[in-house]
Amino acid sequence: MPIFLSGYYAHIPHTGSLVFVTDVSVVVPAHNRPDELLRTLRSLTQQTLPTSDFEVIVVDDGSQEDARSLCHNSGDALSPLNLRVVRNSESLGAAGARNRGARLATGDLLVFLDVDCLAHPEMLAVHRDIQTKRQVAACGYTHGRELTPETWALRIGGSWNWDAADEVFAQASSIGLLHDPLTELLATPVDSDWAFFWTCNVSVPRNVFEAVGGFYEAFDVKGVEDMELGLRLRLAGLPTVFVPEARAFHQPHTRDRHLELLRDRRNDFVLLRRHPMIEVEAVCSFDIVKARKVLPALVDFCNRLDTRAIDTSKLSMLPEAMATLAASERTLLIGSADAWPRTLPQPALTVGPTADSVEGLSCQLLGTRLPFADQHADVAVITDYWRVLPEATACRVIGEALRCARQVIILSDVSTTPNTMPDPELAAALDLAGPPFWEHTVAVPREFHQFRFNELDSTVIAPDATCQSRAFIVEWAEWPLTHLADLTH
Repeated sequence: MPIFLSGYYAHIPHTGSLVFVTDVSVVVPAHNRPDELLRTLRSLTQQTLPTSDFEVIVVDDGSQEDARSLCHNSGDALSPLNLRVVRNSESLGAAGARNRGARLATGDLLVFLDVDCLAHPEMLAVHRDIQTKRQVAACGYTHGRELTPETWALRIGGSWNWDAADEVFAQASSIGLLHDPLTELLATPVDSDWAFFWTCNVSVPRNVFEAVGGFYEAFDVKGVEDMELGLRLRLAGLPTVFVPEARAFHQPHTRDRHLELLRDRRNDFVLLRRHPMIEVEAVCSFDIVKARKVLPALVDFCNRLDTRAIDTSKLSMLPEAMATLAASERTLLIGSADAWPRTLPQPALTVGPTADSVEGLSCQLLGTRLPFADQHADVAVITDYWRVLPEATACRVIGEALRCARQVIILSDVSTTPNTMPDPELAAALDLAGPPFWEHTVAVPREFHQFRFNELDSTVIAPDATCQSRAFIVEWAEWPLTHLADLTH
């Protein structure tokens, strides 16, 4: 394999072998995209940071064209770089490829740069400077995220010399559509900014990266794996900090956006299963931008919710529901386990805003995304908790219950003091957030009309018959999606 090295070497004790030692290690995972890779590498030859201060490690993750030969055949263009290229015979995915590159790195600072991102001449110098002030998970500025050649031609157009990074950055600076919106969004940092740790262009101290275990390789395809690392870095004390001076440029390339959105939703589930936390659920449910706005309201809601509004104090008065739950080997309770009937086995799993987080037993979650596999429980029972939620949010909880359990029971007027209306502050916050941006691709329920509620049993618990506890079996109603174009004839 070609190794393009210059600079300083150090002996590895007891082996006598030599290794290049540097301040900064740039890791570039590459799966196909040979043209973009060469342009990115050429942009790294133009850094103001001396080449003796950084190395570049390309991990070819099972590309059709061997990147080792590609770089070797580039001649003198890449000769200024201290470059190593290694190849995975089969693709490990972005997480695995980056981890392999990090293991080969010698620098104290790791910079992860995507294969299709040109580096501004100051990019590495800025990353190094910011990390000398304090250790952070630094997320750089990236021009032109998500653009394809087709959308580029439509929205930008013009003649661009992709092989001349300095010209590209000079042109990009004057085009508003290429502005990175994270500049304004992340101007005031909050704890949940880990969700914006996107590895187009990031840096992290190597010692912290290794301490938290690197990228989680259960993400076998790209998407969300970088956010998950950002969360673990935050939990280890390293906040995500946006660094607008560390600029990169995302080269437009073909992509299947529909597939990417589906893949991200699947990877959301991997994230939530590993970290069943209210802030992670918010990111997975409301998308990362909306979650940033709504998370304070969710936390406040969890803190003030009275468990008496969502418990099961009158459940024992519903014999059919009791019999169904008694026969269940694995019950998922969504609400509060307070006042659960003593004659029933305790729920195997409890989810709710007031629940304690106990691994394998209970999670403090809203319930709009659940960290359980399909049909994980025999029965899911939803308490009057649904009453404190706005209808669209309650429907999402019901939808997740139907996914996670073979049978779903929803209770009405069974708690000690059930709410008559949704919590107004929560409703206002969620209404402001609106549906997730990806709802045009992955539909989520919004109305009770999208379900069938079949009465299981009921009982009158007041002499004047004004209060009646009820239990219903819930099923999906047929609700096909239709395009407006199909309704014009």
